[in-house]
Amino acid sequence: MSNKVKKAQNKKNAQSASGQEILKIILEYIAAAAMIAMCLAVSFYAEDGYNQIGNAKFAAYRAVAAAGFSVFLLAGAAWLSVRLFGRKKGQEPLAAGFFDRLKECASATDFCVLAYLLFSTVSVVSGGFYEDALWGSFGWNMGWMSQLSFVFIYLAVSRFGGHYRGILTAFCGSAFVVFLIAVLHRMMIDPIGFYEGLNGSQMAQFLSTMGQATWYASYLVVALPVGVAVFLFAEKPSWRILGGIYTAVGFASLVTQNSDSAYFALAGFMLVFFWVCTKKRVTLNRFVEVCTLFFASGKVMHFLMQIHPNPDLEYDFITALILEGTVTWVLLGLCLILCVFLYVRRNRPYQAVRMQWVGRLAVFAAAAVVVIMTGLIVLQSRGALSGGLAETLSAVSYFNWNDAWGNGRGRIWSFAVRVFAGESVVHKLFGVGPDCFSSYLAAVHGEEMQLLWGDKILTNAHNEWLTALINVGIFGALSYIGIFVTAVRRYLRAWQQDYLLVGAAASAVSYMAYNFFCYQQVCCTPFVFLMLGVGEYLLRQAKRADK
Repeated sequence: MSNKVKKAQNKKNAQSASGQEILKIILEYIAAAAMIAMCLAVSFYAEDGYNQIGNAKFAAYRAVAAAGFSVFLLAGAAWLSVRLFGRKKGQEPLAAGFFDRLKECASATDFCVLAYLLFSTVSVVSGGFYEDALWGSFGWNMGWMSQLSFVFIYLAVSRFGGHYRGILTAFCGSAFVVFLIAVLHRMMIDPIGFYEGLNGSQMAQFLSTMGQATWYASYLVVALPVGVAVFLFAEKPSWRILGGIYTAVGFASLVTQNSDSAYFALAGFMLVFFWVCTKKRVTLNRFVEVCTLFFASGKVMHFLMQIHPNPDLEYDFITALILEGTVTWVLLGLCLILCVFLYVRRNRPYQAVRMQWVGRLAVFAAAAVVVIMTGLIVLQSRGALSGGLAETLSAVSYFNWNDAWGNGRGRIWSFAVRVFAGESVVHKLFGVGPDCFSSYLAAVHGEEMQLLWGDKILTNAHNEWLTALINVGIFGALSYIGIFVTAVRRYLRAWQQDYLLVGAAASAVSYMAYNFFCYQQVCCTPFVFLMLGVGEYLLRQAKRADK
């Protein structure tokens, strides 16, 4: 080949590479703009206060997703075309060694995400409720289009998340405002005018810009761990101060949102942080500071809420314990003493290996507590316990399984298990369709539904994982759970690459724990997929840096 031809070929290759880089930069900006718009729209948009606020937020989310992903897909098609047709002369085509390349560029979490998309698509066909499956039940809107958007969020951010810091700034910045409004609402201060015309009972049920307290709590438990991670692991004092303020306001809202499910989420993400923090003295000290902030927030908020109380606000069991219980004063005192103790010993040698075992034991202890509590509930419900233990447990509602257990979840879960057990093999494996829980029940179990709940519509099992089992079947549910399990495992194994990996893992665990008692919806699910995408992007960047 002559020099002239070589120069022309090199120029062509350079132009192709340059074009690919430019398109990648464009895609990164589009992804960032779409995610920032999503954070702002879902956090703050409402058409008529709390009236149909869930539908209003989904309409805003759908508009942002449709606009953002349409532009993203057009730019993505151009980027892919350049990659496919801009190969150097003599270089093997992209199709060659496809599976080897796929293995190199795709992770276990990626495969679970794609498998979930596949099986949720199959469930649309296997269920037969095609129209309902497309957008989902009215007021919930978690149909196939929503599942597709969650997959898009993950893939877009994990591949083109170059501006993830800007995205997280928008996410946490908007979340901080939402938290602050919720704290003010519990103090009967309404800066946004959403409480106008509501009575005390309604004010107790709605919070901030999110609507129902349980919907608000689902947003809180995904967003809060990100700020806690900044407070725990950031090196710059300015970031630690911002993280501390964010954490304090978030805890002040968590202890007053009045949903016991949020405390299970708290236990989940604090366990993740403790497991990581035991590896270094400085992070262990900071973890104790976080615990101190939590208990102090409960006592401060109890005082502030007495200034202008809402007599219609009845505390759930754990909320009452945190705000009014003597035991939490004791725990606050112990945390303060431990803070001082660790500070005095800050220059002593740190037994890192020993403390890492403490972290592992904490995880095993938490698992053991869950197993023991489940066993006690089963034994108590069957009358297998007697004497003082049975009397003690009978006084605690959590240990008495019946239809009213967990605000009616006992009846719902029992019914959902019976529904799944009676399904056909096809429905068991592939499901009845995304968000088609209510459609299937109305068609197949209408009479029993009428007897149990009258004219009320049961849109899900109030347990996301049980709901997934019915909606997308065994294959879909396993791939969906696999997304979270593989992501958390991989992020925590590589957490030293970037502390935001711990924040992403903690958000995922928090979401899983909370939604053991709740459900997918627009206030939380897009954001957990956003955090999963950020974690995946950080891992991919670390892998490239190692090469």
